[in-house]
Amino acid sequence: MKKPVLNWKVLVFLYALSVVLLWEWFIPIMELTDFGHPSLFIIYLVLFFALALLRLPWWISGAIQILYVVWAIHYMYFDRLWISIETTGYIWQDVQQNVLLLFKGDLGELSNLFRTVLLFTLVWMIAYLLRHWIEVRSSMMMFFSFTIVFVALLDTFTPYDATSSIVRIMIVGLVIVGTLTLIKLSGEKGLSLRPKKILLLSLPVILIVVFVGLLSRNAPVYPPAWPDPVPFLLSLSGVEDKGVDKGQARAGYDPNDSQLGGAFVQDNQLVFEASVKQRQYWRIETKDTYTSKGWIQDQESMKELLDTGEDLWDPLVDGQVSRALLDFAEPLPFLATPYGATKISSPEGLNLMHEMEANRLYLLMGLQEKIKQYEIEFVEPTYIMSDLQKAEMVNYETVPEDLTSYVQLPDELPERVKELALSITENETAVYDKVKAVEQYFKKNGFVYETQNVPVPDEEQDYVDQFLFDTKKGYCDNFSTSMAVMLRSVDIPTRWVKGFAPGEMAFKASGENIYRVTNDDAHSWVEAYIPEIGWMPFEPTLGFTQPTEIEFDISNENPEEEEIKKPVKPEVEQQKELPKKTKSSPASDVFKQKLTWLFSQWWIYVALFVLIIGASVVIYSKRSNWLPKWRIKQLKKLPNGRVKFEQQFTQLLQQLARTGLPKDTAMTLSNYAILVDERYGGDRMAVLTRAYEMGVYGNDWQSQEWDKLNEVWEDLIISTIC
Repeated sequence: MKKPVLNWKVLVFLYALSVVLLWEWFIPIMELTDFGHPSLFIIYLVLFFALALLRLPWWISGAIQILYVVWAIHYMYFDRLWISIETTGYIWQDVQQNVLLLFKGDLGELSNLFRTVLLFTLVWMIAYLLRHWIEVRSSMMMFFSFTIVFVALLDTFTPYDATSSIVRIMIVGLVIVGTLTLIKLSGEKGLSLRPKKILLLSLPVILIVVFVGLLSRNAPVYPPAWPDPVPFLLSLSGVEDKGVDKGQARAGYDPNDSQLGGAFVQDNQLVFEASVKQRQYWRIETKDTYTSKGWIQDQESMKELLDTGEDLWDPLVDGQVSRALLDFAEPLPFLATPYGATKISSPEGLNLMHEMEANRLYLLMGLQEKIKQYEIEFVEPTYIMSDLQKAEMVNYETVPEDLTSYVQLPDELPERVKELALSITENETAVYDKVKAVEQYFKKNGFVYETQNVPVPDEEQDYVDQFLFDTKKGYCDNFSTSMAVMLRSVDIPTRWVKGFAPGEMAFKASGENIYRVTNDDAHSWVEAYIPEIGWMPFEPTLGFTQPTEIEFDISNENPEEEEIKKPVKPEVEQQKELPKKTKSSPASDVFKQKLTWLFSQWWIYVALFVLIIGASVVIYSKRSNWLPKWRIKQLKKLPNGRVKFEQQFTQLLQQLARTGLPKDTAMTLSNYAILVDERYGGDRMAVLTRAYEMGVYGNDWQSQEWDKLNEVWEDLIISTIC
């Protein structure tokens, strides 16, 4: 069967319809997830098929596509229009780390950036298959069928409504299949159809498909005989009551914590983005009363009226003032603040209400639900280990604050919870060491982080007792509540904290980091009161790390003993910081400044990109002028003989086709030689053709005058350039 050669106009038509068909895959993904920047993927598809039309070498086409993908990732994750070396290095490092996770099977740990790279790879593979199905197989039935099945399944098992989508898919898909079938039949019959002829022959198919599609879209529709097959399918699989139901909780911040426990559904919907140099825990509120089922704020909070733009609190320690800019995608009932917050610096002039005991902050005048952005100034608290270990239980007697509500426990708390807490802490003297002992207990005694198979305690069962002794599996609420209750059991004042974990970081070349905080990052942890120190955060939940900075400067009369006790980690950090103290030379600073300026000039990147693309197109379009000279040099390296001459003759035919004189498939070589000699003069093509026919058809390669043939071939192929 003769392989059909498609005209570029036909290819443009088929490629455009293929992009429309593939777009139907993206529409439900955008509706069902927080999938962003779909236009970048459509631009990539257009770029892919445009490069396919230009027939560029694979390495040029591949380089352009990789460059586009890198740029797209910069635009999506770093909020930058142009590429920089610094961010490119971060992308490369992220890809390397995630490739290892991919091979380990830790799919849940893959970063969003790497998932985007994988999605681009998937789109490239699908686009490549579409091109293969169009140009080689002349059949799109497989992809057409997959698209119908994919959209139908989503329409059945998800909230996505494919009523309009399925009509579009049928119209576009049938037009593609009909056109390709026509092209395939013409190839089988040896016919060469021009674009106009293909369009005219396809017109009846197009009109019928469009008419039937529009008619079916607006015609009356019978109600489904089986409206919802999902419950039946779930009952067959035996998970009728185990799946996600309407009453199951979703991840995210909820001010009501009176009943803890139970599974919840993951939700990666973006809540806010935090622009800050280092990861922070975002505190929203604290609660003081444990009820054996959950937490409430029993103590009535004193309220104070504050203003944004003014200093709200004195910093806990003297240090460098940092800033965090929070951009909200959805409103929260209270402000989220990092530890050490001193001022809500912008927007200025707004009224704030501070509930002191609950540690809540919110805007008045109905602005809390409307605010989309605010900036916080804070000084990160730093703790000194020697001060932490000075505080003992007896020091609580001299604490001026009333901490009674923070050691409250329900009367029905099982004794074995108190006994366990005492056994964990009895060998420690310092309050800090007791707290750390309870915090570390969960990491060594068979506890598991789990979000699905988490039971709700029975009416007479204590929430903490169930977790510590029965299930030993749960999520942050289980771990933090259990730690708080055990600390209270040994008379250490503790409060339960709610907020958000730091989220996932995306690098920015300006030196800041963007942390994307989603509903899945809603979190709870513990604050314990240390005498002479104050409230200090602790993190008992497996897999989470509280970014608390502690300086190890324990003094001891015996230097050797001090050296033994001093942890290794701070020494390593100090060694890492030493090179920063080395002063760079003025020449090096000037060079760095020039590089920084160069990378910040976006127009240079635009000019270079346009120049590279333009040069590539010009070089490729002018290949008939330079390619013969390169071929001559390459073929001179081969010894005279059959192999060399066959390559020479093939290269000559290709060059003649590039110059506008292609050989028709029905034309003999002898007649084609006459046509070539009429254009370029002489009988050079006839000489080469006779020698080729003698060798191929007469198997006479021995009597050929190779030097003469080389000279004639070189003279003729050079003539095609002039």
